[in-house]
Amino acid sequence: MSFTKISSRFHSLLALLVLIVAASVVVGWILQDPFLVQIHPSFAPMVINTAISFLFIAIGLFLSDYGYIKTGRVLAISVFVFAFLVFIQYPLGIDLGIDTLFLKPFEGSGVVVGGRMSASTAISMMVIAVGLFFNKQTSVCQYVRATCASLAFGLGLIGFCGYFLRFSSEYGWGNFSRMAIHTAICFIFLSLSLLLKVRAKIRQDNPPIGYFVPFYMLFVGILTSLLIWQLLVVKDFDRNRRITSIRADALKTNIDNSFYPLVTSLENMAHRFALKRYKNLEMWELDAESFVQDFNGLRRITWVDADFVTRWVFPKNNHGQLVLNLNILLEPSVRQTVETVMRSRTSAVSPSVELKSGGRGIILFSPIYRDDVFFGMVSVALAGKPFFERIANIPGYDLTILEDGSELISTGKPDSVYSRDWTYHTRYQNLKVDWELVLTPKLELIRANASVVPAFVLLFGVTISILLSIAVRFYQRSKEAERKVRETLEWQNAGRNSISLLVISTDSDLRIRDVNASALKVLGYSAEELVGRETHFFVDREEVLAVRGKLEERLARRLETPRAFAEAHFELGYHDAQERTLITKSGKRIATVASFSQVKDDQGRIAGYMAIFEDVTQKKQREKLLQEQEKMIKTSSRLASLGEMAAGVAHEINNPLTIISGYVSVLRKNLAQKGLGGDVELNRRMDSIEATVQRIAKIIRGLRTYARESHGGDDEVVNIDLIIDDTLAICQEKFKNNEISLLANIEPNLQIKCRPYQISQVILNLLNNAYDAVSGEATRIVAVEAKRVSDGVEVSVTDSGSGVSPELREKIMQPFFTTKEVGKGMGLGLSISTGIIHGHGGKFYLDSNHAKTRFVIWLPA
Repeated sequence: MSFTKISSRFHSLLALLVLIVAASVVVGWILQDPFLVQIHPSFAPMVINTAISFLFIAIGLFLSDYGYIKTGRVLAISVFVFAFLVFIQYPLGIDLGIDTLFLKPFEGSGVVVGGRMSASTAISMMVIAVGLFFNKQTSVCQYVRATCASLAFGLGLIGFCGYFLRFSSEYGWGNFSRMAIHTAICFIFLSLSLLLKVRAKIRQDNPPIGYFVPFYMLFVGILTSLLIWQLLVVKDFDRNRRITSIRADALKTNIDNSFYPLVTSLENMAHRFALKRYKNLEMWELDAESFVQDFNGLRRITWVDADFVTRWVFPKNNHGQLVLNLNILLEPSVRQTVETVMRSRTSAVSPSVELKSGGRGIILFSPIYRDDVFFGMVSVALAGKPFFERIANIPGYDLTILEDGSELISTGKPDSVYSRDWTYHTRYQNLKVDWELVLTPKLELIRANASVVPAFVLLFGVTISILLSIAVRFYQRSKEAERKVRETLEWQNAGRNSISLLVISTDSDLRIRDVNASALKVLGYSAEELVGRETHFFVDREEVLAVRGKLEERLARRLETPRAFAEAHFELGYHDAQERTLITKSGKRIATVASFSQVKDDQGRIAGYMAIFEDVTQKKQREKLLQEQEKMIKTSSRLASLGEMAAGVAHEINNPLTIISGYVSVLRKNLAQKGLGGDVELNRRMDSIEATVQRIAKIIRGLRTYARESHGGDDEVVNIDLIIDDTLAICQEKFKNNEISLLANIEPNLQIKCRPYQISQVILNLLNNAYDAVSGEATRIVAVEAKRVSDGVEVSVTDSGSGVSPELREKIMQPFFTTKEVGKGMGLGLSISTGIIHGHGGKFYLDSNHAKTRFVIWLPA
C-alpha cells in the first residue's frame, strides 16, 4: 500500500476522532456529565463553543476531501470569526456575551461553569480554520496550511504537557483560563491531519528529492520557537511563583511580628508573677489594663493557678465572669496546649476554640515558674477574626489559613484550575501552632508582573522560521530552475550537435558566438578558431560580393557595415533558403542552403543572428546520379522489353529450325535413295546447314533460359555444365568478335538443386562484368571454372583485368555502386547476384587472395 493511501486514511481517521470527541463533549454538556466535559476535577473543561467549533472543523475537513470545498471554507470562516471574537475579549477586557451563547441552556450543578474558551484555544482555533480555508494545491496554500498546522500542533502539545509538567501555557497570553486536556489532544490530531493531507497531495505530484525539507524546517522551527517561548514563560512563571514564595515567608514573619510583642509582654507578666510583684488583684488589673490598651483585639487576660483554675480575669465584663474559677483542662484542645507549655516551659498558642464571650479565637499561654516550681500560667484570649484579618491583609493576594483542614480565615478563593497553577502552600509552626497558609496571587498582580519578552521571542522565532523556510524553498526553486535551464541547454546543444545542419550564432555585428558540432566537423575549424571572427571569412567571397551588389542595387544605397548587410537580407526577403557556398579550412567548396533569423532582446532590439546551413553537396550529387540512373533504368526497361521480345522471337524461331532440321534429314534420305549420298560437296553443305541449325538452337535455348521469369518454375536438380554451356552460348560470339578468349574448365556431372534461369543470370552478369573489365586491356582472357568441393559446387569467373582496389572491395557489393563509366552500369548487378545466391543457400564473394579479379559462386550440392 502506497504512502499516499496510508496517509490519506490516517488523515481521515484523525479527523474522525476529533469529530467523536467534540460530539461527546456536546452530549456531556447536554447530559451534565462532568467526565465528558472535564475528564478530571482538577482539569479545565472543554467549553461547549470549543466543542462546536471542533465539529465544524472536522466536518469541513471531510467535506473538503469529498469535493465540497466551498462548504468547507464557509465552515472555516465561521470558526475563525467566532474564535477571533472570543480572543479579542482578552486584550480589550470586554465581554461580548458570546461566551455563554451556547452555554446557558446547559448550565447546572455538577459542572464547572465557564463558557469562554482560553486564549490559546482561540488562537489555535483561528490558525486551524485558516489552514482549512487554504486547501488548494498551490505553493502558497501549502505553506499557509503547514504554518497553521505547525502552530496549532505546538500549542496543543504545550497545553497537553502543561498538565503533567505543572505549568500553565496560558500564562504567556496574559490570562489564566487554560486549554482543556482533550482540547489540546484534538488540536494535535487536527494539525497532524492537515500536515498529512498536505504531504499526501504533494506526493501525488512526485516531487523531487528534498522538496519537503523547507516544510520540515518550518515545522521544526515553529516548534522550537514555541518551546523557547514556553521556556521563557515558565521562567517568568517561576519568577512569579518565587515572588509568591517570598511573600509567604513575609507573611510568616508578619505573623511572628504580630505575636512577638504580645508574647513578650505576656512572658514579662508571668515573670512578675514569679517574682511576686503583684501584691493583690488591683495591682495586676492595673498592669492588665495597660496590656489591653497596648494590644487591640484582646478579649481578656487571665491568671491560672497551679491547679489550672482561673483566679483572676480582666476585664470581667463581656462574659468575663464565666471563666472565673473555671478549670481550663476541661477544654480538650486547651488541655493539650497546657501540657505542651508545661513540658517546654515556653509560651504557646492554643488551637482555635470557641470563646466563652462568643465567637472563635485563640489563646496564648505563658507558664509561671518559681524556683522550678510550677506556679500557674497567664493567658490572653484573642478574637480570631480581627487577629487574622489584620495579618491576612496582603494586597494582590488571596489568603486562606487552615488549621487541621478547617478554615480560620479566607480573603478569596480562586477556581480550582487557576488555584492549581498559582496557589502556594506553606505552614506556620511557631508557638506550637500548625497553620497551613494558602497564598494565591491575584490575576491583576500576575499580569502586572508578566514580561512581554516571551511574546516577542515567539513572534520573532515564528517569523524567522517562516522566512527561512521560504528562503530555502526559493533556493530549491532557483536550483531547480537552474537545473532545468541547464538541462534545456543540454538538450538544445545535444539537438544542435546531433543534426547534420550547420548552426552558427553571431552577435549583432556578425561576429561568431557559437557553432554546433556539425559546423566544426564540416568546416574543419576548432571552436576557438571560429568564435569572435566574422562569418564572411569561410563564405565564398565572390559570392558575397555578388549578393551585396544585388542588394545594394535593389535598395539603391551602400551597405557599409556587416550589420547593414545582414539587415538588408531581411528587408528584401533574402534571409530564407538562399544558396551559399562555404569554403572549409582545407579549401573544399561546400554547396549549402542558408536560412537566417534575428535574435531580439526583451526590449525588441536585435541582439544577434542565427544562421542555419544545410549541406546539399551530396544531395546535388545524388540528384545528378539519380538523373543518370533514371536514364539507365529507362534503358534497362527497354532492354527488358527487348529480352521479352527476344524470348518470344526465340520461341517463334525454334519451330522453323525444327522444320529445317527435319528437311535436312529428309534430303539426306532422298539423296541416298538417288545415289547421291556419296557426293562429298553435297554432304559438306548438308553438314554445314545442320551445324548452323544446332548452333541457332543452342543460342535460342540459352536465351530462353536467361529470359525465363522468376516465378516460372521451382527448384530442380540440373547439371551445372548445362547451365554454363547455355549461358556461354549467349555471349560467346560477342567475346569472339572483340578478340577476348573465353575459356571454360568444367568438371563433368556436377549436379545442384536450383532455379537454372537465376544461376544463368548470375553467371551472365559476371561474364558481362569481366567483358567490360578486359576490353581495354592488352591481355584479354576470361575463364569460367566449375569444380566440386567437399560440401558443394564452386563456380568462378576470372578475368585478366587490372583488378579491384582494396578500398573498393567492401563497397562493390552495395546497390548502385559501380566502377564503370557513367551510362555503362547502374551498380545493381552484383547486389542482385548476391541476393540470388544467398536465396539458394550459397555464398557469393570476391576472392581477395587472387591476383586478378575472381568472383566465386558456391552452391550446396
